[in-house]
Amino acid sequence: MIPPVIEPLLARGEIGGRTVQILDNGEVECHDYPLTPLADDQVRVRTVRSAISPGTEMTFYGRGATNVYLHKHWNEELRLFEAGAPSLEFPLPFGYRAAGEVVDSRSSNVPAGTRVFGSWRHTEFASLSAAQVSSQKLPDELSWDDAVDLAQMAPICLNGVAYAEGQQVGSPAVVFGAGPVGLITAQLVRHTGASPVYLVDRIASRLAVAAELGLEPVDASAESDVAVLVKRRHGAAGIPVAFECTGSTGALHEAIRVVRRRGVVVALGFYQGEGRGLVLGDEFHHNGIEIRCGQIGNIHPSTSMEELRTAAIGLACSGELVLGGLPRLTLPVERVADGFAALTRPAEVLQVALAYGAT
Repeated sequence: MIPPVIEPLLARGEIGGRTVQILDNGEVECHDYPLTPLADDQVRVRTVRSAISPGTEMTFYGRGATNVYLHKHWNEELRLFEAGAPSLEFPLPFGYRAAGEVVDSRSSNVPAGTRVFGSWRHTEFASLSAAQVSSQKLPDELSWDDAVDLAQMAPICLNGVAYAEGQQVGSPAVVFGAGPVGLITAQLVRHTGASPVYLVDRIASRLAVAAELGLEPVDASAESDVAVLVKRRHGAAGIPVAFECTGSTGALHEAIRVVRRRGVVVALGFYQGEGRGLVLGDEFHHNGIEIRCGQIGNIHPSTSMEELRTAAIGLACSGELVLGGLPRLTLPVERVADGFAALTRPAEVLQVALAYGAT
């Protein structure tokens, strides 16, 4: 029997075949769902690769899942979370990093075999509009591992950089967190003309990746005070902007400490629960720091999602932005439970991709 929450997704063709879903006990599984007929001007994409978000998706995972949509009701009219029935129900198909090829088409403009990137769920088959596919074709020079980050992950980071509004150009910048978001953001910050770009983390393997990309790694586990280190090098007024990419409110506090008086902190992390380690009576208060939320649901007024995706493609094609070259563990989609478990060991695994069979 198909759960009621799944029925509309099937009717719209948003999922089909082998599909990842999170259960009410916190576990994750791969379930096989039937395909629905295509409508006119729709195409069916067979997923070749998807990637698990080590941030947002992990907030839905496990018995102690913290994602606010599982605990409160989102009132879209008021744009407030309220007490009441949670906005999301289980089983929960999720995902937003995907790429695949067209295998069936009801449009003369999109032939079978077209390679496409997108933000659909971890599912073997997804029905998309022909117009959407036409605007999200994958350039020949980019790999499937590049492709999974073109629709959402790279735009998340580009949008975050847009919120700095150019204040980082020609100055040093600091990025907190050498996960996928931090590694991509740091490359983009450097591309805008910031130098040097410090990337702060505690995990040696991630700092090694940062060094390979030509960034300046800072080991937070070895430094007693990162802000003191950086400000002694560049002066109290040396860092106009810092980017917080970990989702840790403790790291957000350190980002506040590292920027100059009236500096800017762009917050890209998805912060869970109360603000542990965030002390607003210290540097935030005394230095007049501005915190800007760079969340992708609030695109900077200077740009659009289409422009962010176009920029990501251009930078990836030119080699200025490394996406698919970032380390990842790739598993068959049937082993998705192993993939989620691996992401609980960040010292060993940076990110996890799921494969759906030969192309």
